[in-house]
Amino acid sequence: MRAVGLITTVLILRTVAALPAQAPGSIRAVDPARFDTTCAPCRDFFRYANGGWEARTEIPPQYRNYGVGREIQDRTEALLRKILEDAAREAPRSADSTTRLVGIFFGSCMDSVRAQREDAAPLQPQLRLIAGIRSRGDLAQVLGELQHQGVDVGAPTFAYPDLAQSDTLRLSLYQGSFGLPDRDYYLRSDSAFAAARRDYMAHVIRMFRLLRETPAAAREDAERVWRLEHALARAALPAEKATKFPELHHPVSRNALDSLAPHLDWTRYLAAFGVPLPTQVNVMIPGELAALDSLVGAAPLADWRAYLRWRVASFAAPFLGPRFEAEHLAHHRIVGGSTQLKPRWQRCLDAADEHIGEALGQAYVRVAFPPEAKSRMLALVANLRTALGHRLERVAWMSNTTRAAALAKLDSLTSKIGYPDRWRDYSRLVIRPGSFLPSVLAAQRFEVDRQNARIDGLVDRGEWIMSPPTYNAYHNPSNNEIVFPAGILQPPLFDPTADDAVNYGGIGFIIGHELLHAFDDNGRHFDARGNLREWWTPSDSAAFEQRAGVVVTQYGGYVAVDTMRINGRLTLGENLADIGGLVVAYDAWRLSLRGRPAPAPIGGFTPEQRFFLAFANFWREKTRLEAQRMYGVSDAHSPERWRVNGVVGHLEAFAKAFGCREGDPMVRPAAERLRLW
Repeated sequence: MRAVGLITTVLILRTVAALPAQAPGSIRAVDPARFDTTCAPCRDFFRYANGGWEARTEIPPQYRNYGVGREIQDRTEALLRKILEDAAREAPRSADSTTRLVGIFFGSCMDSVRAQREDAAPLQPQLRLIAGIRSRGDLAQVLGELQHQGVDVGAPTFAYPDLAQSDTLRLSLYQGSFGLPDRDYYLRSDSAFAAARRDYMAHVIRMFRLLRETPAAAREDAERVWRLEHALARAALPAEKATKFPELHHPVSRNALDSLAPHLDWTRYLAAFGVPLPTQVNVMIPGELAALDSLVGAAPLADWRAYLRWRVASFAAPFLGPRFEAEHLAHHRIVGGSTQLKPRWQRCLDAADEHIGEALGQAYVRVAFPPEAKSRMLALVANLRTALGHRLERVAWMSNTTRAAALAKLDSLTSKIGYPDRWRDYSRLVIRPGSFLPSVLAAQRFEVDRQNARIDGLVDRGEWIMSPPTYNAYHNPSNNEIVFPAGILQPPLFDPTADDAVNYGGIGFIIGHELLHAFDDNGRHFDARGNLREWWTPSDSAAFEQRAGVVVTQYGGYVAVDTMRINGRLTLGENLADIGGLVVAYDAWRLSLRGRPAPAPIGGFTPEQRFFLAFANFWREKTRLEAQRMYGVSDAHSPERWRVNGVVGHLEAFAKAFGCREGDPMVRPAAERLRLW
C-alpha cells in the first residue's frame, strides 16, 4: 500500500544488535580512514568527510545504493536471519503462536523447490478473477477485490486519518497505480527516461510471455497496459503537489462518488473492498479519479483485463518461481540499476518484515534493544525539544499568537522509541504451509481488513507504521508524533559508548530533523492535535514562505544527476528539516554541557568538529545512476552530498569549527542563509 509514504514524513536513509563494547573516546563514528584530506573541509565537506570511503567502495550488485545505512541493516539482518531460521525450525512443534506465524511464513518463502515447480500456478485465482470481467460492473468489483488483496490498481484505496479531524479514520483514494515509479517516467522526453520506457515495455512483454501468451498477444497486451498507465500518469499530480497535504483534502459523501465518477459502479467496488457504506471519502486527487472514471467508461474491457493481469503479475513476481524472479530483477535494473537478486533468505526476510513486521519485531527487540537504550533516547529527545523550544521563543519574525500555538504544538508532540507499547494482534491471520504467494495475500488482506474495520471510527494513536527492525525514522503530522524504530538506534548513529558530540551529530540530528518536520512547509499546516488547520496569521505565513524561498532557490541550483537539477519545491520540507535539525541538534549538544567547557579533542578533532563529522559520515552513500534519476523526479529528499554541503553553510558554528571564511564554498553569504528558527 502507498499509504505509508503519504502518512509520514520519513527520514529515508539510503539495531541495537549485540556489539563489542568500546572504550570511551573511540572514534569509530568519526573515522579518518573515510576522509579525503586532499580536499579542504571548507571547500567540499562531504568529500572531505567521505571521499576516502567513496573512492574505495563499490555498490554490491544486489543494491541500488550502499552506505552507512546498508552497513547497519546488514548487521540487523544477520540477527533477524537467525531469528527467522530458528522460528522456521521450531514452528511445527511450537506452542507459541507468534513463532508459528513467523516460522511458517519464512519457511514457505524459503521453499525454492516448490516455487520453481509451481511457477505461475499460485497466481491462477487472480488471473481467473480478471478473466471473468465481462461488464463495467464486473470491472469495478475486480478493482475493489484486488485493492482488498493489497494490490494497487486504478486508484489506491486505503484507510487514512481525516485530515481535518485526525481522531477519525476515513476511506481515502490516491494516485499512482502504474508500473514505473513516477508520472515523469511516462511524460519526460529526456533520453534516459525514453530508454527506461523502452526497457519497461520489453519487460512487460516478457512478463506476458511468462503467462503463456503468444509473442503477438504479449506485444498487444503491453500496448494496452501502456495506454492505460500513460492516461493515469497524465492525470496524476506532480510529486511536489501530490505530497502536500493542503492539496489533498477533498472530502465527499458516499453518494457524491456516484456524481464524481459515474462510470464506476461504486456499490460493487466498495463492497468488494470491504467498506460498503463509508460515511465520508477523501478523494485526495480529484483529477486522477476523473481520469480513472473516464477510462472505466471508455477503455475496452480487453485493455483493462491486460492491465490487471500485468499489475497482479508484477506484484506477485518476487513471490513466484525463478522465471518471474528474473523479470522482477529486470524491473529493478530499469529503475534502480541493481544487477543481481538479493540472496533468497534476504528477500524472505524483507517479505516477513513488510507483511508481519510486528510479529518479527517482538523477537528482535527482546535480543537487540535493552531498556537503557530507550531511556537514553528519551533523554536525548527531551533535550532536543528544549533546544527547539528556546528557538521558537526567540524567533523575531513570528507573532506572539503564532508563537504560542507553535509552542503548544511542540509541547503536545509525542515521541515513540524502539517498539510499540502494544503489539499488533495477529490471532486472526491464518498462514498455512505451502505456496508462498497465498501467505502474502493472506497477510495483506488481514491488514486491509484490520484497517477497514475502523473506518469512520477512532484512529488508534498508539499504532506504528514501521516495524521495530526498520532503519528509518518518521514524523506523522496527523498524530503530531515522531517515531524512532529500534533498527536505527545503534552505532554509529546512536552509541552510548561514544562522546556526546558524536551522538548529537548522529542520532541528535535525526531527532532534530523529525522535530522540524512538525514546522516545515507541510507539517506547519497541522495543529497540536494533528488537524489540518490554518493556525498561522497571514503575515506569519507569508514571512515563512519568503524565508523558505531562500532554500527553494538554493537547492534548485544543485545538479541531482545528469543535467537534472534538484526540484527545490519537492525537496523543500526535507531540506528545511535537515538545516533546522542540525541547528537544533547543535544547540542541544551545547545545552548538554550545562555551562561546562567543551571536552578536550579526541583523535585530533575538537568536539565541535566531531559533531559535524559525525553528521557528514551519517550521509555517506553511493547510488547508481538509474536510482539517482528515479529519486530526482520522485523523491522529496535531496542527494546525500547536498544533504551535507547544502546544510553546513547555514551554520556559523560549522565555519568557526573548521576555520572557514567568507567566500569559501561551504560558507553561504549572510543574505542566502535560512533565517527561520
